[in-house]
Amino acid sequence: MDGRQDEEAQGTGPRNQVTFFRNYNRTLGAAYALLLVGLAGFFGWQLSEAFDEELVFVRGQLERHSQFLEFVLRSSGDEIERLRLVAAAERESGRACREGRQEALHSDLRSEARGQSADTSSAAPRLGPGAQLPAESVGFHRDQTRAPDAGGNLIGAGPLVGRSQDFYCDLGSALAVGGQFQGLSFHLPHAARVRFIANERFHLVYPWQSSERLPFSADLYRDPVWTLAQPQANPDRRKFWAPPFFGGPEVGLLAPVAAPVNSGDRLLGVVAIDMSLDYLNRVNGYFGYPLGTVAVVDDRGHVMAHPGVYADPLAVRSPAGLEQAVPAQLLPTVSALAALPAGEPVFRAGWILVQRPFVSAPWYLVYAVPQRAIWQKLLLERAPGMGAALLALALIMAISYALTRREFVGPAARLVEYVAAASTLRGSALPKVPVAWLPWFEAVGRAFGESLQLGSLRKELDIAARLQQAILPRQWPQDTRYSLWGAMQPAKDIGGDFYDHFPLGDGRRGLVVADVSGKGVSAGLFGMVSKTQLRSLATHRLLGPSTTLSEVNEALCVDNDAAMFVTAFYAQYDPVEGTLSYTNAGHPPPLLVRKDGAQSWLGRADGPALGVVEGARYGERSVSLAPGDMLVIFTDGVSEAMDLAGREFGLPQVGVRFERSETSSAREAVEHLQAAVAAFAAGAEQADDITCAVLFCHGLGVDEEVA
Repeated sequence: MDGRQDEEAQGTGPRNQVTFFRNYNRTLGAAYALLLVGLAGFFGWQLSEAFDEELVFVRGQLERHSQFLEFVLRSSGDEIERLRLVAAAERESGRACREGRQEALHSDLRSEARGQSADTSSAAPRLGPGAQLPAESVGFHRDQTRAPDAGGNLIGAGPLVGRSQDFYCDLGSALAVGGQFQGLSFHLPHAARVRFIANERFHLVYPWQSSERLPFSADLYRDPVWTLAQPQANPDRRKFWAPPFFGGPEVGLLAPVAAPVNSGDRLLGVVAIDMSLDYLNRVNGYFGYPLGTVAVVDDRGHVMAHPGVYADPLAVRSPAGLEQAVPAQLLPTVSALAALPAGEPVFRAGWILVQRPFVSAPWYLVYAVPQRAIWQKLLLERAPGMGAALLALALIMAISYALTRREFVGPAARLVEYVAAASTLRGSALPKVPVAWLPWFEAVGRAFGESLQLGSLRKELDIAARLQQAILPRQWPQDTRYSLWGAMQPAKDIGGDFYDHFPLGDGRRGLVVADVSGKGVSAGLFGMVSKTQLRSLATHRLLGPSTTLSEVNEALCVDNDAAMFVTAFYAQYDPVEGTLSYTNAGHPPPLLVRKDGAQSWLGRADGPALGVVEGARYGERSVSLAPGDMLVIFTDGVSEAMDLAGREFGLPQVGVRFERSETSSAREAVEHLQAAVAAFAAGAEQADDITCAVLFCHGLGVDEEVA
């Protein structure tokens, strides 16, 4: 009895053990409850993040889809420009007038009067200059052509003989354009029809159709394709997109892109490509996202493509309005559509709208989806996993509670008894350590060991990066006739770019800038090998640039199992004459900036990249530098640097940065270009090594003070 009272007095009796377990249960229960609430909140946050990620994915899909459609529109616009140039060039050269008269009199063109076919020399009356054309009952066509697929049918009003000089000239221009139609149909599958409407009352149509199915009519000159090309409507003579129209049950709705053809101030006619909206709808159907709808709308509010509105495009006789593609409360007008920020999601009345304008046409790509549709998709995708996670967590909690009570709480209580017993000098047997704890100790030991290994590898990479930087030139020529400077900013710890310069023993100086395929350790090692090979050959054998690169290429091709390669620009500079001899192995062309601001690119690549083709030969060129001139050499990490929007810096921007540059040395020029690239990137992650070297000519002749 006295012993139990002593235990309770010391806090080691059964009453204290009950208190310990009760506090443990309360604490653990509260912790589990907080964990479940936190997990539910985490799942809610995950859903919100997933919603944002889904929007990013949708924007990416829209961007890719927009680029695909942009290609279709741009190809039509480019072909229109090409056809217009062909017609105008033929007219300006004078060939059109000769060939037009010859075609009118000696080709398969035939005049026709009131349905009777006749030869050009007998059926149609001759008209003198300035004579009035006869009625529409007299016309001509190419219905009996032996090659209907070659250039379409040419159908017009009036006779073929006795016409004005302008008529025959315009006829020759139209036939020259028609010669391009057959080839155009192969690389423009969306072009349902190509037309040339002439000012001299005829039109050329491809594919060929008989004049009975497609007779000449004065209505052609009330067609928007014609009216929008007139000087009062189009004073700048730009290509334009006309409203869509129904072209017949075989082709359905067509959207014309057209351009006026002029000779001086005179309008010869209009060339037009009628794009098939059936084709456009099929292309639009490739949008790779299952929710919402994506539509193409022109600046007049006509729906050009929509999976629901044009489910059967060939059956539609007139274009749909904007309200049929997007609920009117979301976008009541085209102006409201154009006012949306390009490419950015807009939340409106429970919907998400994204608008992207096209560059090649005054059209818009608009995507609309109810917000609830995306939430439902995410819940269907993630709710089962989240519910299973919550259930699994509850089960784990129950199991862990049972295990910890048996494997931890019980031994902990006995440990309290042991400590209390030891404090009273009564002693107790030492509890054994549970065997289940041993793997944890082993795991912790392994984790620390791996951490040490990772630290060692990190140090080795740092050493390798310092070694690579060490092999790049640190000393630059001290010469009053020219200055030379370079810099390399690797994208990773170890870069694949390198640059070098070295004396050649005859007063000239070698200069190389190179870019190894790939990045990291392998690219760095291959770059070191390439640099060593090139410097050794250039300085010991005094070979010309082309011969040097040829021999370096042969050396790198040997046992190149990794199929790595290196682009290089190698030059030899003579400071006495100012002559720069160079060759280029697949490298971006350097920029030559003259003292007066004139710029030029040093040609294209003279051969393939090094290490690719055995036996490759490289051309060699030369250019002269005068005082004040400078040569800017760089790798594609400069021109292909991207900003946060994914846009490239580009080769033209390199030239722009030196248009009004007042740099007076190579170092200033390098730092100027580096700063321009950094400002353009504006914090975007660097994707490639950025390397630049500049040669600046200060003077010519012999310098006795050269160090």
